[in-house]
Amino acid sequence: MAVSMPCNSVIRDLEDAKLVSNKFNVKQITVDLSSGFETLKKDINSNLEGNELNTEALINMKPRLRMMTLYSIAQTLGYLVIGTGNLSESMVRIYNKMG
Repeated sequence: MAVSMPCNSVIRDLEDAKLVSNKFNVKQITVDLSSGFETLKKDINSNLEGNELNTEALINMKPRLRMMTLYSIAQTLGYLVIGTGNLSESMVRIYNKMG
């Protein structure tokens, strides 16, 4: 199963993911993380006493939310999480296996 997890993403990325899933006849589900990301960011910032999450923290929140989502789905369905890197992770040579 493929899991698309847009998080304030461009719609074209989701369309491309569906094309790939269809091409290889893989079940694909979508879990939109946008509202969860925005809620978490707001809740954290409201407790930082005038500070806000810095750029690095915000950048890392999305892959961590994605990994949490994948492992939650896998644990529920008895699946194994594999190969979750994306193009931006490849470009900067960073890969979040466990978030």
